[in-house]
Amino acid sequence: MENIIEFFKPTIQENTKQYIDDVLSFSDNTKVKKLEDSFKSFIGCNYAVTTNSGTSALHLAMCALDFKRGDKVICSINVFPSIPESVRHFDAEPIFVDIESKNYNIDLKKLEKSLEKNQSKKLKAIIVSHMPGKLNDLTKIYELAKQYKVKVIEDASSVMGAKYQGKYIGNSGADITIFSFAPHLCNSITNGGMMVTNDKIIHQRARLLGFHGMEQKACDEYGNVDYIYDVIDIGWKYDISQIHAAYCLADFENLENDIARRREIAKQYDTLLANINHVKLPQRDKNDICSIYIVEIDKNRDHFVNELKKEGVKVSVQYMPLHLTNYYKSKYSMKVFDYSVALGCFQRVMSLPIYSSMSDSEVIRVTQAIKKVALAHI
Repeated sequence: MENIIEFFKPTIQENTKQYIDDVLSFSDNTKVKKLEDSFKSFIGCNYAVTTNSGTSALHLAMCALDFKRGDKVICSINVFPSIPESVRHFDAEPIFVDIESKNYNIDLKKLEKSLEKNQSKKLKAIIVSHMPGKLNDLTKIYELAKQYKVKVIEDASSVMGAKYQGKYIGNSGADITIFSFAPHLCNSITNGGMMVTNDKIIHQRARLLGFHGMEQKACDEYGNVDYIYDVIDIGWKYDISQIHAAYCLADFENLENDIARRREIAKQYDTLLANINHVKLPQRDKNDICSIYIVEIDKNRDHFVNELKKEGVKVSVQYMPLHLTNYYKSKYSMKVFDYSVALGCFQRVMSLPIYSSMSDSEVIRVTQAIKKVALAHI
């Protein structure tokens, strides 16, 4: 068999090794600041705080908003576990809402009903996750948040570089937006996250809590903390290392090229997989940054996936609805059909490999394997 085509592989940029060498040689230990400054300049937001992962950025955001025991936070049932997990670490309660079948995002009509049903002083926020290529109707969400007096946290882990009504996600109206530099990976060669906001108070709170609640701290070029400082609150260690920041900075500087290449791959998929039996292609628009390419298999998705693996093509799904997982199912006494739309979508969806280092020949191999499996699929 030919070499396996992975679902995702990181791309090493031309300047990655140089930036890491800068850190190791102590010639430039300002990569964290440069990453934050570059992010602010690109997104157009006022404040940016780097973290050691996207999950840390999300948890820090909740710290900055002062989540407490018994608080309620609304989110989609179709999200990565880091979202309700972060909520539960405050002993707060996630309130789950089903999704729309066309875009896999939270159903706004059901969201509004959930806001109305749970309206109280304990209802603190909506966490919005964007499925790539299918951004939420943020105008409606911001209106609902204002009406019900809750904060909006956007999980933009998979849509870095996407725009909504001409503005980059992260500067489109949310109270806090978080990003991840390794959104698909559980053991990446790097980890990094970013929390952005236009709110000065939120930013100051995040800065304080992001490194052990320490005030008046000063660090030298090697990272040594000056011995004169004060601790004024309980924080944690959310900060990113200079080496990880160096890698993320190099990767971020190539973001627009990465998006352009993924769009090229998506167009090839659109063309080469058109009118294939059993395979429904995504409906994309000009704003789609193509970080994930989701297709639907009309029946027996798992068999289709297994046959693709035999052909050397790895695929994935985004995401497993949380009410199918043991913890959330038992914790909140949820049944399989409680979120029927998310369940149905999960049984059909399949995400194809799409990353900027994929070659045209690898794209063709993926499509050939899909055609072969589809032809024999029953």
